[in-house]
Amino acid sequence: MFDRYIGVAEAVPIAFGQILYRSVLKNSRKGKGSASFQADLTAWIRQAQRGKCGPEEAYGIFSLSAAHWAFLAAFGIMSGMLLDYLFGISFDVVLALSLSVFPAFGLLSAADAVRARSAGKANAAPKRADKRGEDRRTYRPIAHRWIIPVTASVVLAAGWIGVFSAG
Repeated sequence: MFDRYIGVAEAVPIAFGQILYRSVLKNSRKGKGSASFQADLTAWIRQAQRGKCGPEEAYGIFSLSAAHWAFLAAFGIMSGMLLDYLFGISFDVVLALSLSVFPAFGLLSAADAVRARSAGKANAAPKRADKRGEDRRTYRPIAHRWIIPVTASVVLAAGWIGVFSAG
């Protein structure tokens, strides 16, 4: 049950990034005809989360997802400064949230990217003579995906709260 929600949450930055990317590409004739304009990144990450694509494709989309989560963490920090200046919302609270929730999902995507890359390297490696009859290891996504972001968020939030309350 939680895996479904975590999968949807992991795909949200990709969906928003795709909307922004398409809004830029639609303004040119060459951009409308490009494969990037017509690719559905949200469906791609969902296929990778289910293990229905190859290791190279999974590595590409999970690396892109981790980059989106890193951007969101940086954007959260910058918006925290703006919220503190304009509305008096505590910067420490926004900073603790931005540095605990977003990096936790980035860690999930990065872990899946590393897992996919290692599966791709295992597929590319030549087989030994005694293992010819066995199938090569294929990419399988992380099971129980919700454990990584929940645990990382709790640990990071506790750490940041400790740092901010001590200082």
